[in-house]
Amino acid sequence: MRRRSTTGFTLIELLVVIAIIAILAAILFPVFAQAREKARAISCASNLKQATLAVLMYTQDYDETFPMSLAPFPAATPEYAAAPCITTFYDRVSPYQKNADIMRCPSKPNAMDMPLGFQRQAGLGIKPVCPSTPPLRWISYNFNYAVIDDGTPSRPVKSLAAIPHPVMTSLISDGVPTEPGGLCGLFNSPVDARHTLTVNSGYVDGHVKNVKTKIAVDGAGVPYTCRAMDGQTLQIYIITEDGPYLNRSELWGVACQRADGTWYRAQRCN
Repeated sequence: MRRRSTTGFTLIELLVVIAIIAILAAILFPVFAQAREKARAISCASNLKQATLAVLMYTQDYDETFPMSLAPFPAATPEYAAAPCITTFYDRVSPYQKNADIMRCPSKPNAMDMPLGFQRQAGLGIKPVCPSTPPLRWISYNFNYAVIDDGTPSRPVKSLAAIPHPVMTSLISDGVPTEPGGLCGLFNSPVDARHTLTVNSGYVDGHVKNVKTKIAVDGAGVPYTCRAMDGQTLQIYIITEDGPYLNRSELWGVACQRADGTWYRAQRCN
């Protein structure tokens, strides 16, 4: 008599095994994705730490004064009219970084094409950016343009002494400058919560932290958006952590504190 082999699998058994594998994959893949994003967020925080220290090294070399945002600026000057291109604040700190990739977040390395972004604003009278060393094309981070100011008489470059609360004042964070349209204007700096609804930010005192946000939506629940300078669509987020930037879409402004202990942000504290 021939015996039935007991070493094979029936079709039902194979289907059960496949179903178990599929269930495990559905459970584990999101975990793996979260782990990968956590690693990217840590790498991003390292980038911001280096960028923050680069700015602070710059201030030490220039009498504790922060770099100017753009030069020559403003546009309505003979110097601007004669200049073939604009030098940005990114270029001023690049000698202290030696690596343009520091300005690229692993979670969004091509957040904005900076040369293209300035080219798109030519109709607004904005000149192209000057070539830099090392070459800088892609950026993923925004500086706080109340700290890195434009150097005009009404908005002179700031010194470290003009920042009364450096531990609370953001210096650089996840996000890119915007072009006019929708909720944003030229050179606005909305945060980009690309790390699972959180934003990495470096502060004036040198530390880096993770800032919680929520998606900004209208009354119908539709998310608000605007455009980066190179035309990419940007999601708008609202900061949810207590402090000077609470309920704001930007980590913009010098952190100031009232007599009653409450925080607010401003171009300059009174």
